[in-house]
Amino acid sequence: MDFDDRRSEFERLFAELVRRPRGGGWEPNADVVLDEPNGNLIVTVELAGASSESLRIAVDERHLFIIGRRIQGTRLRSASLLQKEIAYGEFVKKIHLPVAVQYGDVTATYGDGMLTIALPIAQTEYIPTARTEIRLTVKRTLA
Repeated sequence: MDFDDRRSEFERLFAELVRRPRGGGWEPNADVVLDEPNGNLIVTVELAGASSESLRIAVDERHLFIIGRRIQGTRLRSASLLQKEIAYGEFVKKIHLPVAVQYGDVTATYGDGMLTIALPIAQTEYIPTARTEIRLTVKRTLA
């Protein structure tokens, strides 16, 4: 996939984000930690059951966007649902970044249902106006 293809895919994802009606889908829980001694902003998102292939992560001026999908497993047709608390389907998580970050060195890992994104804190308050898609590394655990 060349740069133009990636850019088109990225713009399509953001277009979907803008068009998506409020109230649809669900929003995962997230923790945001400012690790000043190590110069990072750490974002951890709880995404148990979401496939790594469905996840898209991007950063713009002051926001981190996480877009993805969690698909419901198969249910027995003869079974009756007694309680439903787990949300399924598409989600969009938009997190305000409290500090400027360096886009080029952002890393993301996904393992054991937790997505962890490390965003290096920028040394200046200059915030570029370009959007950047973040590559995701998947950690596999042995069962």
